[in-house]
Amino acid sequence: AIPFILLLSLFHCSKSFSLSKTSQRPLRSLSSIQMSITLYGSQQTRSPLVDWYLIEKNIPYQKNSGRAVGHPFGQVPFLTDDTAEGRVEVFESGAILLYLADAYGGNVTPVQRAKYTKWIVWANSELDNLCFGKGMSGTTLDKPNRALDKLESILSSSDWLVDNTFSVADVAVGSYLNYVPLFFRNVKPSTRPQTVRYMQRCAARPAFAAAFSAEHARQIQDFAALWAK
Repeated sequence: AIPFILLLSLFHCSKSFSLSKTSQRPLRSLSSIQMSITLYGSQQTRSPLVDWYLIEKNIPYQKNSGRAVGHPFGQVPFLTDDTAEGRVEVFESGAILLYLADAYGGNVTPVQRAKYTKWIVWANSELDNLCFGKGMSGTTLDKPNRALDKLESILSSSDWLVDNTFSVADVAVGSYLNYVPLFFRNVKPSTRPQTVRYMQRCAARPAFAAAFSAEHARQIQDFAALWAK
């Protein structure tokens, strides 16, 4: 994780780029949250993944760039949620997304939950390595790979990963994909046009720009235009 954070920090500091709740437990009402959620993190970490989902769902929260006191390893992102049942503490971006989707996303049954859980777990367990390589050694996005070919096939018949509707699954998968061209500027995934269009759709969402920055969102569109030539 350290190389990823260091490279992400360099990107945000540089201006050189031109281009599960069950059915027995009801969901919490957004009106009752009253800023009970605190997200510890910064732009130089994977915190924007969580910001993106929170903004998409209009979930009130406050950001804290300080030290994540409750995290057993002192890392970010780290989320706390003061609920009627007590304080919830969650670390790891994928686990945080799962908690938020379970608590506030409207998916309350195991069947509904399974639709997005598998994509978040896949993004963290496999897509991460495909996008960045071990120790940020290189991306597979523009190289032969059966898993990425399958993703391309899925996206050829659906704009979004779950029931053709934007969801937390797209936050997890789209975030990783849209980091790739910022770290590996020579990448050219022209052989996966559906994946590129998916990256563009994600970056075009206002909440994406609000979470990652308008510059990040613009650069994805610029890269995509170059890849199409």
